[in-house]
Amino acid sequence: MAQFARHAESRVEFIERVRAFEKRLQGDMKNIFVPTHLCLGQEGVAADLHEHLKPDDWLFSTHRNHGDYLAKGGKEQGLWDEIHGLESGINQGFSGSQGISDKSINFHASAIVGGLVGVATGTAYALKMDGSKSITVCVVGDGGTEAGVFWESLNFAALHKLPIAYICVNNGMSVDAKIEERQATPLVPRVASFGIRISGNVQGALQMARSGRPSFHEAKVKLECNHINMGAFLPSEVIA
Repeated sequence: MAQFARHAESRVEFIERVRAFEKRLQGDMKNIFVPTHLCLGQEGVAADLHEHLKPDDWLFSTHRNHGDYLAKGGKEQGLWDEIHGLESGINQGFSGSQGISDKSINFHASAIVGGLVGVATGTAYALKMDGSKSITVCVVGDGGTEAGVFWESLNFAALHKLPIAYICVNNGMSVDAKIEERQATPLVPRVASFGIRISGNVQGALQMARSGRPSFHEAKVKLECNHINMGAFLPSEVIA
């Protein structure tokens, strides 16, 4: 059973804490030798997760996962050390920024775009089979929704009425490719066509999942930093 002490902080305080951590990383890139994706501009989604997730819930995230990890109760120092490749890191320095895994708080992330969508869906299936009251939350970027496994998982989740919330953090970019250059139609109607309930916010999506039906929320955000610290970039007009 995952256990952690909730931070006694407001939503604003949590957002400020995540931003401070990311800004600190941003200023120390000369000492980081792994692909590192900051979540500046996306902290609000993590704050919602921090507020509404329960200790025994499962959270699966993306390569841009620092805010999500802290939202689930992860330790800042362990995260910092992991990103810097230190043995004192969460995964002894082997995972770096993108592939963080912390079984003690039911948190997993992956460098593979859309790589944990199927795993998250399977975890929700296991929770239902076990009669658990916990839910699974699967965070995915707009690029991750272009993976076939995303749509296969929606169908499976709807068919079996799984306790899972899919949260799409849509920053409108996949490296330097805008979403309108990659997707022909809006995302939400396509998801709804699978029988997935749509929520206008993270809290509602998690509540729907707790009622035993899969849900989806699209959070449109604006990334306030480069895509990655190792040479890729965002066009200047999309950086706040």
